[in-house]
Amino acid sequence: MSPTQTLRRFTVIWANTNGVPFNTTGFFAILRRLDGSFVQAAGFDGFGTARFNNVRTPTNQPYILRTFRDDGVLFRVRSVPAGVSSFVVIG
Repeated sequence: MSPTQTLRRFTVIWANTNGVPFNTTGFFAILRRLDGSFVQAAGFDGFGTARFNNVRTPTNQPYILRTFRDDGVLFRVRSVPAGVSSFVVIG
């Protein structure tokens, strides 16, 4: 039996070092291509999850992911590889 793709859109989980998702109400993320061009912004829900509805999976290129608080303060910058359906930001 071969594995099947279960996430149709790129999904980000933001969790602490123990793997427990943060309460991310009011946080958002911006996804950009490596050349800096904008792909999409997505808000996090209160359970550490942001879904990028315009990005099909598995992804076909690498991205740069930036996470922000609702007042625009940058929290994390991560490199997302190509070929994934989800990504976990730890810490």
